[in-house]
Amino acid sequence: MEMEQLIRKAQKGDWESFSQVVFSAKDQAYRIAYCYLYNENDSMDAVCDAMEKAYRKIKSLREPQFFSTWFIRIVINECKTQLKKKKNARFHTEVQAVIGQNPEEIVDLKLALQSLSPSERVIVQMKFFLGYTFQEIAEAIEIPEGTVKTKLYQTLKLLKSKLALQEV
Repeated sequence: MEMEQLIRKAQKGDWESFSQVVFSAKDQAYRIAYCYLYNENDSMDAVCDAMEKAYRKIKSLREPQFFSTWFIRIVINECKTQLKKKKNARFHTEVQAVIGQNPEEIVDLKLALQSLSPSERVIVQMKFFLGYTFQEIAEAIEIPEGTVKTKLYQTLKLLKSKLALQEV
């Protein structure tokens, strides 16, 4: 069954259809939550809370083709709620596949990424580790596409300088 049909059924209260739709987005949602919270349990809690909210609010989704973006936005909001409760949030990602197996490089990159704000980290994570387009990132975090590009390039420049300083 096509995703839009499942979403329309879910909007009519079909729990099974909702489950299928959310199941298709769960991995991506978890990775983004982990990007914000840097804790497996907190990330799973955020995704679960987002699933509950999404189920209650799915009737308000106007465009079924944007379910994924809408759901990720709910996940991000749940993460922000948890961050307000817990000020000590960190970032972690599996970067070995991206930069190779050199443990020193991995540690350097993790440290550099941890020094970023959560909003900067999530943009880097969504773009380079999850493969989102600028437009999709902009829709998910509700800022203009040009702002996403600017923030990303400023963040990359900052990361580059931090990594260059660590090499010296």
